[in-house]
Amino acid sequence: MEPMEHLKERYRSLEERVRLFILVHSDIEYVHGSSECVEGGAFAWSELSEESKYIQSELYHEYMSLIKQARKHLNRIGSSYLETYEQSCAEVKSYLQQDNLVWGPSLQDVFNSIKKELDLQRGLISQPVLI
Repeated sequence: MEPMEHLKERYRSLEERVRLFILVHSDIEYVHGSSECVEGGAFAWSELSEESKYIQSELYHEYMSLIKQARKHLNRIGSSYLETYEQSCAEVKSYLQQDNLVWGPSLQDVFNSIKKELDLQRGLISQPVLI
């Protein structure tokens, strides 16, 4: 398998595991009084169980390994999208660490936001090299 195809396959595999982590092992709760500041309110992540913390740690380390390899690929081809890639990675890391506020009550919406970022990253590493 080509290195880029391997990266894309790792992204697909990670995406499914992230989906399960968010939808099955995670939860969010309304931040009291937040609807006075933000329409619809804000939501914070609930405390994870020990098992879920283990899954979170495994996913985070797998993601960090994946983006390190993808970043090398982007640098090697001289991609002009490295900054966009890094910003997208920061978003996903924040979701995986669950250190951000969420702007809607649906875990499916949370996963959709993560999926959008993972799709962007996969697209950026797939960009053709222009010579």
